[in-house]
Parts: sequence; structure tokens; C-alpha cells
Amino acid sequence: MPPIITLAPLHGVTNRVFRKAYFRHFSGFDAAMAPFIAAVKPEKLPERHFKDLSPREDKGIRLVPQVLGNEAPGFVATARILADLGYDEVNWNLGCPFPVVANKRRGSGLLPFPDLIEKFLDEACAGSALPISVKLRLGRRDPGEILALMPILNAHPLARIIIHPRVGIQMYRGEVDLEGFAAAASLSSHKVVYNGDIKDIRTFEALRSRFPSVGEWMIGRWAISDPFLPARIRREPRVRDRLGVLRAFHDELYADYREVLYGPAHVLDKMKEIWGLLGKSFPRAGRPLGRISQARTFEAYERAVDGVFAAAGAAGDGAED
Repeated sequence: MPPIITLAPLHGVTNRVFRKAYFRHFSGFDAAMAPFIAAVKPEKLPERHFKDLSPREDKGIRLVPQVLGNEAPGFVATARILADLGYDEVNWNLGCPFPVVANKRRGSGLLPFPDLIEKFLDEACAGSALPISVKLRLGRRDPGEILALMPILNAHPLARIIIHPRVGIQMYRGEVDLEGFAAAASLSSHKVVYNGDIKDIRTFEALRSRFPSVGEWMIGRWAISDPFLPARIRREPRVRDRLGVLRAFHDELYADYREVLYGPAHVLDKMKEIWGLLGKSFPRAGRPLGRISQARTFEAYERAVDGVFAAAGAAGDGAED
């Protein structure tokens, strides 16, 4: 049975504009999870709060919205609107590692407080208009924190749990804790999804062999660094004109951001963030890649991008994937 692969949410990166261009040019994913929106009190839910979410825009792929918060009434109100928009699942973010979030007992910052999580899930599961899944880390500081949560998660009717096997204070540094994942997964009565550092086929096959009960996998940063990775994992036909596909994706994304963002600084900051990951697909284009990070005008940026693709072509990086 082929693996189910979902695009992980990357805040500020995998937004609606990015998803539209990415899924037009690359295959292999079965679904995507949107970057989180905050749960807001029912009386403070403006329409613009959901601007990144539109089933009409995310055609051809199942999108799961993600909500960040620590108060159930706001989560329930947000889920009700998401149900009205046409979504069939809502994910609760218990994994965000950024201190500005975690220090407010949201995301991974809530993991050391099982009593608060239990209270939240009691209310949210009773009131949500959508099935709830949970995405979490092993803990905020201690990888054993998730073990105390497993009986609580098991006691609630969750659609699935998605585990990123790091603690919050690691951010995205260091190695994933596969022993910690195994310990948590063994205690779960829910379907478990693996998320974390699936950077190539060898890594994926090793994980799949180690965790044969896991049927769904989530890939984030590495699917942007190597957009052909999900299709290779799915054993889809190889891409012959790799550079041509990458260029078409880039040009569409760049044009779309110029339509929706204002001014060179905003557009170029967004594109440079993408190149911080996508640049790994151009291992022999060092100097031109550096020029992208230095660009301050559209003209300078476009010359730098031309240089990256020219250098990659000259080095033979455009051969069959």
C-alpha cells in the first residue's frame, strides 16, 4: 500500500500563494496542512482571519486547517467557521516551538500542563463541528512529557495524532528522537503520523522499516528543499527536465507574490525565505545564490535567479531527477 504523504505547515512559507504554485508543478502529496491561525473569541472573528484558507483556491488536494490556542471556546468557534467553509478536519497545534508562542502556554508551551490539555480537549471535542487531530512534539523541554499525555489523548475521539520527535526548545536543531517517537506511538490508541527530517528516500525507507504500523508521513522543509522528494517516495515516473519544472514553479510563485504583496522589499523578503530552503536543490550555484540574498531590487533579483539556473544548467543539475 503506498504511503500517505502530507505537506507539513511552515508558518510564513506554505501559505495559499505558495500552495497554489507548488501543487501545480510538483506531485506526490496526498494532502497539506495549512499554517496555523489563532483561535479567536467568537465575537472577534473577522472574515480576514481566514484569508489564507479557501477550498476553492486549494483545488485538487485536501487541506487541513490548523488552529493555535489554549482556550476551547475560541477553538470551537473557529472550527465552526472552518466547517462552514467546507473543511472536514481541524488540527490543534501543540507543537509550535517559537518562544513568542510557547511562553504564552500555546503550541509546545502547553505540553508540560496535562491538566490544561485535558480540560481543553474535554470542551473542544464536545463542541467542535469538525473532527479534531493534534500535532505535537515530545515535550517543551523534557521528551517524557508526551508520555504523560498519551492517556489523555487516548481518552478523546481524535482523528489522529501527528508527532514531531523533538522537544520545543530544540526548535529544528539536533537529531530527531526516534526512541521517543517509538515510546509515544506504542502508547497511542489513535492513528499516529510521523513528522520530522524526512530528507531523502533512504531516510524515509529506514523510518518506514522501523515503524511499520505508521502509514502516514508528513514532510515540511525537505519537500521545499527538494520538491521532487514526495514523488520519488511514491515511486512516480522520474522528471526529465528538472530545471525546467523548478523554473516554471519559481516564475509562477514570483509573479503571484508580485500581485499580492506590496513593493520590492516585501516580495523579495518572501522569495529569499523560499530560496533559503529551495537553494539546496542547486548545490553548485553558490555565488549566484549569494546574489539572491543580496538583491534589493526586482531587476537585481531576476538577474541573480537567471544566474542560479544558468550555473545549475552548466553543471548538469538539470538532468533527469
